[in-house]
Amino acid sequence: MRILALLAAAVLLAAASAPVDQYFGKLKMSALRIRYEVVSIRDRYETHKILPEEAEHLALLTENAFDDWSHKYPKDTWLASTGYLFAKLYAELPGTTARNHAVALYTYVTSRWPNTRYASESRDALHRGVAVRPDPAWAAQRRAQPASPTPSASPSPQTSGSVSPSPSPPASPSASPSASASASPERRGAYTGP
Repeated sequence: MRILALLAAAVLLAAASAPVDQYFGKLKMSALRIRYEVVSIRDRYETHKILPEEAEHLALLTENAFDDWSHKYPKDTWLASTGYLFAKLYAELPGTTARNHAVALYTYVTSRWPNTRYASESRDALHRGVAVRPDPAWAAQRRAQPASPTPSASPSPQTSGSVSPSPSPPASPSASPSASASASPERRGAYTGP
């Protein structure tokens, strides 16, 4: 009888979870992809690979898929952790739009999944208050920089058939003086032409 109850619980849980081949939102993202995107956007933003407005745009597109997922599979247990991660991402982004989305997602997690640790952490975040963050200084500096030109594939001004010596690499600080003095020119990259 106990095995039958466990089996029935497993079937109900499987029915409540989104299938891995189910796609949501405008971008047709799976639940796994949504979770991956939230973590990826946060990582790229924190390492200054994308600007705040780019991170917010990607987050809004991913949130569209998250909302579709949460409407179609409201009992999927991954929604609590994903919603919490999403709220943390928005809380790091500058501006009122990001702050409002963070508050909405923290509220969603606390109301929909009240007995989880994600709800507890969301309640703590709401209790502390979610501030409107200013635009980070690094982003303003990056926007002010001119776009770097793409390297061209034009040939170098050297004449055909000439070989220029390649510069020797700097000696590493850990290399002993005797080791660098005894190295052959070929090993240091010096030109030993005819």
